[in-house]
Amino acid sequence: MISNQLGPEGYDSGPSHVTLQIMRSHVRPGSFPLLFVAGLLLYVLNGLAVDLPANAVIGRVAVVCAGLYVLSASRTTLWLGVPVVVLSITFEARLWPLDPRVNRLLQDAIAIGFLLWVLGVVLREVFRRRTRERDAVVGALCGFLLMLMVFVRVHGLIEALRPDSYRTAGLPFPEPSDAMLLATFQYFSTITLTTVGFGDIVPVAPAARLVTGLEAMVGQLYLAVVIATLVGRVVARRA
Repeated sequence: MISNQLGPEGYDSGPSHVTLQIMRSHVRPGSFPLLFVAGLLLYVLNGLAVDLPANAVIGRVAVVCAGLYVLSASRTTLWLGVPVVVLSITFEARLWPLDPRVNRLLQDAIAIGFLLWVLGVVLREVFRRRTRERDAVVGALCGFLLMLMVFVRVHGLIEALRPDSYRTAGLPFPEPSDAMLLATFQYFSTITLTTVGFGDIVPVAPAARLVTGLEAMVGQLYLAVVIATLVGRVVARRA
């Protein structure tokens, strides 16, 4: 039975420890497909958030759960990640008696930190030599989606700190809701990170222009570095 299995020191590890060991053996990098699907779901639901605002919340919950699954590869990161997620949910549900602008700032700041944390874990696995090519490719796609989500939040944070930092058709956003901001900045980040740049949304504040320029550079460098790394790994293993 599971409860009778012994740990490396010979003591009874218990069912919870064995369960954690089994989970950890499958989390990295087997959890990346789950994170990728959750990221795509969030992208679609954010794009429809203006018409279906409740669905965007479902997408964020899916990404948070998938992110925690990735972090659960380490017990320490898991237990650090859970309170961060719980705190973020409280701000999302507006349980704190805070000014809406302050609530939005804290919500975006926590989301950025959590996404960067998961991004670091994912990229660490992508660039490890022992990671299989298929898992590295899925992880690289997850990394791209996570970077996109990070910049969406950063743009939203800038707009919350200084309204009218971005303009569309030369005009400020017409009293946007949170759902509209998410949908708008997701679109803006997509065309910026991929360096398409249609020009229908323009950053006008210095901080907004700086972040937009950095996003365009990160998009190009990420694709170049990741593709070179994956191709080099395949060539080295087949040589």
